[in-house]
Amino acid sequence: MTVAVPHAEHRRRPRIAIVGPVYPYRAGISYCTTRLAEELGRDCDVMISSFRRQYPKRFYPGGEEIDDSLQSRTPAGARFALDVLNPFSWMMEAAAIRRWQPDVVVFVWWIWVWALPYIVLRNLIDPQTRVLFQCHNVGEKETSWWKRLLGRQAIELADAIIVHAKSEEDLARQRSGRSVPPIHRLFLPVHELGTGIISRTEARAKLGFDHDDRIALFFGHVRPFKGLDIAMRAWNKVRSRAILAVAGEFWWDELDSYRKIAREEGIESSLRIDPRFIPDDEIALWFGAADVVVAPYRTEAQSGVALTAFHFGRPVIASAVGGLPEIVREGQDGFLVPPEDPAALAAAVDRFFTEADRTAMEAAARESAGKYSWLQYGSAMKAIAAGGESSSK
Repeated sequence: MTVAVPHAEHRRRPRIAIVGPVYPYRAGISYCTTRLAEELGRDCDVMISSFRRQYPKRFYPGGEEIDDSLQSRTPAGARFALDVLNPFSWMMEAAAIRRWQPDVVVFVWWIWVWALPYIVLRNLIDPQTRVLFQCHNVGEKETSWWKRLLGRQAIELADAIIVHAKSEEDLARQRSGRSVPPIHRLFLPVHELGTGIISRTEARAKLGFDHDDRIALFFGHVRPFKGLDIAMRAWNKVRSRAILAVAGEFWWDELDSYRKIAREEGIESSLRIDPRFIPDDEIALWFGAADVVVAPYRTEAQSGVALTAFHFGRPVIASAVGGLPEIVREGQDGFLVPPEDPAALAAAVDRFFTEADRTAMEAAARESAGKYSWLQYGSAMKAIAAGGESSSK
């Protein structure tokens, strides 16, 4: 008997709905969701359910959530319908997803405030639809028992969980208890942020640095877990006359407290602060001007800042916490130091500027960027979506 095989052009492409922030929302999670949609869209039909309001204002003490420089890169067809404070919007979007009949829904998970909306969405879409939770952070940066409870109840609704570090895999198992869904550990892909690579000379000229300055960059939102205070307390121990350049928005109006630390430590002359959110079209200036990026975090699942540094060919000096030891290769594309240790951080900064082969380390950083490709990540996500195993770790 002859079996008719449908022509490839007539086969239905898999349908994947993604729930999460995309451009023009700012910062790394939006970048990752936008790029994920692009990669899945190579072989699948993709529906994006994004947000009309992403956070209650009291839980987002920064400035505006939108980066105007990203407006032109907003994904075509993205639905900006979900309002974190409007349950009616959750029900309406669940109905829209259900009508579209996806094979898989990917919930982008990074913060507890979306636990209740995600629970409602999951319970209102077709129960036969496969659900994945792509977890940028399994836990919370400023934790409490009720945040843990909400997060666990949301994540346990998944058919599979994707994490980006061994420490996050362990935490997911711990949080989920006996009802843990299958967990897949992938690398977090390179963050190709900014509008292109710029030379160190040009970047320094535009930012007002001298050509021969030694510059260590602390980049991104300034929150307690990021450890800027640790870097500042390290800087009076740095002997290589390096500048600590801080480029990022300060949450909770804490800029004055950090300036006080600078005065107490006597580092004001070797410190430069740009206390604002750095839009995408200025990112290349800061990474281009830097010699090295410092990430003295107290805790972190995985670091988009480190992966952005690699994209620009910049080595990273990071705390050995969370997933950072999985991507920073000691002595090759960076150095790892114990957390909460200003003296060790200062020693690593001096080692970089006075002993390391900086040209070789920059080449190694670019090599690392090439290892964490979005193409490979997208292929792994499609395999998981189809119910298979991933080979990307």
